Amino acid sequence: MDRRTMMKSLAITVWGMMAFPGCGPENQTELKGLVKNLNLNQDQLANLEKLVDTFLPKTDTYGGVDLNIHHFLDKLIANCYPEDQQIEFIGGLNKLEQHAQESFGQRFSALAPQDREMNLLLMNDESKPEEKSFFEFAKEQIILAYTSSEYFLTNFTNYDMIPGGYDGCVDVPQGTYKI
Repeated sequence: MDRRTMMKSLAITVWGMMAFPGCGPENQTELKGLVKNLNLNQDQLANLEKLVDTFLPKTDTYGGVDLNIHHFLDKLIANCYPEDQQIEFIGGLNKLEQHAQESFGQRFSALAPQDREMNLLLMNDESKPEEKSFFEFAKEQIILAYTSSEYFLTNFTNYDMIPGGYDGCVDVPQGTYKI
């Protein structure tokens, strides 16, 4: 690297540090207070994890739990949805637990995958609009979180960092274009 390039890089770095003072590591503690989690107890957190695992189990690809979608949902719902919808979601998790206790005599998080799936299908009932609403909302958010993950976008979509690429050595044809 020659001296001129080094001086340019140094000047840009110093300018960037002065222009963006709020991006330093000392401000990370202030930001932690801005991001909140849902007020879930340990059973509800376990149920959320198993709910994600039921919708997106691990196969030959990563599952939802491997990608920490349950943690993402916890933060997403707490920070991006109104309080009434948060309460509705927590109520849905409680209803999920109640169905598991009534139908199988066990906690939802302790059920086998087939039983968890059966328990969820009980909630997907048109005659019970609150349970149906929870089922649809949870499914939608889990799929959104998975399809927004880096793992999905880089491995299962035709992801191009720069769409179309760049080819700088192309001869420009002579003549006029007709449109």
